[in-house]
Amino acid sequence: MYKGLGLTAGILLAIMIFFNGMVSNILGASLSTLIFHIIGLISIVIISVIRRNKLFDIRKIPIIFFLPGALSVIVVSLNNICISKLGLSLTIGISMLGQLVFSALIDNFGLFGMPVIKFKKKRLLGFSIILLGLFIMTVM
Repeated sequence: MYKGLGLTAGILLAIMIFFNGMVSNILGASLSTLIFHIIGLISIVIISVIRRNKLFDIRKIPIIFFLPGALSVIVVSLNNICISKLGLSLTIGISMLGQLVFSALIDNFGLFGMPVIKFKKKRLLGFSIILLGLFIMTVM
């Protein structure tokens, strides 16, 4: 079930990045990023009201847990910039490589409180195939 949800998230992410890039071509990376995050804020407020979520004291949340919000702005902005120069497939491919490498480091060293999952040599084959694909996409 969760692998299916992950696949769905990946499909939606590709669609989102495509449309973000198109709007960015019209409005620019900064303004389009602002618009996307305002729409996200409005959407989650509506969902929270419908679900009758209770307000909570955000001062009780460690400041580091707000980092994903800032990183989201950076990621969307970088995608918006890259889409027009690299295209959708290459932008997503390079982003995925970055995610895979950094997540392997997080797993291997147990960073951010994650359980340690040591890197196995057989994963190098997968990384190599991805690198080969990206190389082919950029050179040919």
